[in-house]
Amino acid sequence: MILIVEDNPNIREELSRCLSLNGHPSAGPADFNCTQEELFDQVRKLMEENPIELLLLDINLQECDGLKLCREIRSISTLPIIFVTGRADETDELSGILMGGDDFIRKPYSIPVLMARVNRILARKSQAPAESVFAGCASLNVLMGQISAHGATLELSKNEVKILYYLFLNKGHIVSKDSLIEYLWENKFYVDENILNVNLSRLRRRLKEIGLQDLIITVPKQGLMVES
Repeated sequence: MILIVEDNPNIREELSRCLSLNGHPSAGPADFNCTQEELFDQVRKLMEENPIELLLLDINLQECDGLKLCREIRSISTLPIIFVTGRADETDELSGILMGGDDFIRKPYSIPVLMARVNRILARKSQAPAESVFAGCASLNVLMGQISAHGATLELSKNEVKILYYLFLNKGHIVSKDSLIEYLWENKFYVDENILNVNLSRLRRRLKEIGLQDLIITVPKQGLMVES
């Protein structure tokens, strides 16, 4: 099931129809005139009661900010989230990614492009990785979204898990920033390297909490790596 959080009924119906025609059943909360907390509770209830595979989320919602809702959802789930919004400012796209969004589509959108993005994320989700991977003294539990070392465990965001998973898979080898960006966001032409650097800086600060401040090594003019 694909959950649509969109307060424009015409757009919601169009999205639902497109998804249904392509074999993806969809649903959405009935009432959008609610506070941030009420909408989050609605979405959480739907996630608990239904096998939600993907969330299509608008930013501008009545009485609610879609970016904040994304952050709340990301605190409890790694559910894939695509922003579908009329806001075209690049800072909105950056904010969406930093809040944990997986993709960002501007209205008016192309139906074929929208469906390609949806199918890509669903296909990626179906390719389940190994539950745990290791590098040095660190253990990354991909399914739980946790990294452990020195007897301590740190909860990670979806993007943090993806960054570490890619580095762990290539442990002992240098990973270029371009390849990491392409793995994280599929299309590096729409993502500035600064976005990756912001994610890396935040991740390094958090890793310091469990003594892993030196886990991610920067190789000047080449890229990043973790030791095997």
